[in-house]
Amino acid sequence: MPKSRERAVRLFILVLICVAVTSGLGNRILSNYFKEVYQVTSAQRGFIEIPRESPGILCMVLVAGLGFLGNIRLGILAQIMMLAGLMVMGFLSPGYGVMLIFLFLYSLGEHLFMPLSDSISMDLARDGKVGTALGKFKGVTTMASMVASCAVFVGFRAGFFSFQSRVILPFAIGVAASALAAFFLWRLEGCMTTAPCKVTNHKLLFRREYVPYYMVTLAYGCQKRIRLVFAPWVIIELLHRGADVAALLTIVVHLVGMVVAPILGRMLDRLGMRRMLLIEAAYIVVTFCVLGVLAGQLAAGTFGAGWQAWVVYGAYVLCLLFDQFNMVHAFLMRSIALSPDEVTRSLSVGLGVDHIMAIVASPIMGLIWEGAGVQYVFYLAALSALFQVAAAAMVKRRGLEPARK
Repeated sequence: MPKSRERAVRLFILVLICVAVTSGLGNRILSNYFKEVYQVTSAQRGFIEIPRESPGILCMVLVAGLGFLGNIRLGILAQIMMLAGLMVMGFLSPGYGVMLIFLFLYSLGEHLFMPLSDSISMDLARDGKVGTALGKFKGVTTMASMVASCAVFVGFRAGFFSFQSRVILPFAIGVAASALAAFFLWRLEGCMTTAPCKVTNHKLLFRREYVPYYMVTLAYGCQKRIRLVFAPWVIIELLHRGADVAALLTIVVHLVGMVVAPILGRMLDRLGMRRMLLIEAAYIVVTFCVLGVLAGQLAAGTFGAGWQAWVVYGAYVLCLLFDQFNMVHAFLMRSIALSPDEVTRSLSVGLGVDHIMAIVASPIMGLIWEGAGVQYVFYLAALSALFQVAAAAMVKRRGLEPARK
């Protein structure tokens, strides 16, 4: 690997660490922040999801409109948005309405950086080693997220972090981390051996050839509800465990993910994306169904909360590890792209499809939880893995699988 690329990889790793720290210290405590600082009601908490999740849809418009800047400069812009949002929330104690505006700004920057991160990761990969590079970068992000989760747990337990102080320290640290990420991205631009991809056509990009990618992101939007909402609710509502247990389980998920991510990356290079899509589908079906069965037994009172709770903990960790497969989706888009400058735009469209599905699926799953039973939420999410199977079949039929080296 040329020295310029080695330096670029090191700088990008520093970027990923800083971004993971910012997101870890921000997202991990937002629900508590809303409750303790603004005393939000359940109805208000539901409303807050609009400025929290809508940026996932809007970022595809932003990427299309500002794509002429290139991936790295867009990444710097994303960090400035996150920095500004956290700075106001952490230092200025704004009113509720103003807070929602800057929460939206923070979330927009966070969502904007998601497709950019995958695109830059693949730009830095050596030929034939894209999966390995994605696994390596995913492992770094997971490690930094785990450290941030540990900091949240220890900080609030020991009293270092508090929502009653004049400056909310986790947000302040996030501001510094975002500033560092922007600085490292600026340095990274000078190290790139190839010209950054820029968007010359500013229309939103939807292509028939990219349907396999849209399908897996549609499924991922449904499956992600399990990771973000319903699996944690099993721990909180059915096992009656506190936030400290949920935080510890999150740390375990990150710790295991640090090991799993590089392995999945190497498997991706060795087996190809079609087989990895099938492996992902099988993993989702098995783990979601197992946790669904356990959750159903907990709700019915036929499964104890003593030593059996450890079985639920193990199923919970295995269930949430499906998120490590997200690198397969980015690799799929890179492989089927008709042009390199369409990758970032297509990833942003996929993120929008993901969030549209998330907004639709959440209330439906909530009604299923209340009406039919908790286990059927997990069974429905497991059924969505058929989209991964269908995408794998399309890859094979269209001959889209690239030759592996």
